[in-house]
Amino acid sequence: MKLFLHALLLMLSASASAQIIPDRELERVPRMANDTMWCMGMHYPKGQLYFGFGYNKEWYTRSNIHVKDESGDYDFVLHGMTAKDRPKFNEVLRVALSIPQYGYRIGYWLPSSRFGIELNFDHAKYVIDEYQTVRLTGRIEDKVYDVDTLVSPVSFFAMEHTDGANFLMLNLMFRRPLVQKKYVHVYGVAKAGAGIVVPRTDVTLFGQRWNHNFHVAGQIGGIETGLRVEILRYFWIEPTVKGVFANFNKVLAIDDVLISHRFGAFMLLAHAGFQFPVGKVHRGKLPR
Repeated sequence: MKLFLHALLLMLSASASAQIIPDRELERVPRMANDTMWCMGMHYPKGQLYFGFGYNKEWYTRSNIHVKDESGDYDFVLHGMTAKDRPKFNEVLRVALSIPQYGYRIGYWLPSSRFGIELNFDHAKYVIDEYQTVRLTGRIEDKVYDVDTLVSPVSFFAMEHTDGANFLMLNLMFRRPLVQKKYVHVYGVAKAGAGIVVPRTDVTLFGQRWNHNFHVAGQIGGIETGLRVEILRYFWIEPTVKGVFANFNKVLAIDDVLISHRFGAFMLLAHAGFQFPVGKVHRGKLPR
């Protein structure tokens, strides 16, 4: 009996000496947890929403360009056409910010997870090389061709997506921590996704030139990988490389002319932006 009373007195004493945490302190717990976990190199207990802007550089594969007049005047293919982007690296600092090939990123990292989703837009320029000699097959008016020909941009054919080949993609993302310091975190990131191409195309065909409206002209898929450097929790820099395959199956040209072509692209990209926590604290088990 004495032992029971002694234990009861100890419990009452501990309860009386415990401090009551004010409501305003409880409200700070999610924010404090998010800050502390970031400094410890752990995943965020909240989701992370981020925005970014950057630039890109492209190299393109050869492409077979199919030109077809719906009225039946011509239906031909230019085989193995080469193309480049614009402007060159040495011209970037001499033009307005909107002239080079830029990009936007909007993404969300899931709470306490290595996975996320991202909507990204790359304004890439695609310019057919002038005066190249390629194989021409098909029909122009009443004559059938299967011959090497010089592609003159003045009298025959020229095409450029210089208002943008415009790659719009939705990606699934994965990240893996590489370096975890108090104020700097470095992750390896990988992305894979698909989307649409929305070009505005400048076409010259048999001396006639037309710059059409923006329109959905096909599909695109690709993968991307690189590094993500997070600084002071709210800022990030992301240099990456990216490979895509684009199918432009309905490029609007002059009158009822449709152009289709496919190509691959290798891209160098660099983006930077800011991020912030959103949503409720996730109380699940953190991944290692």
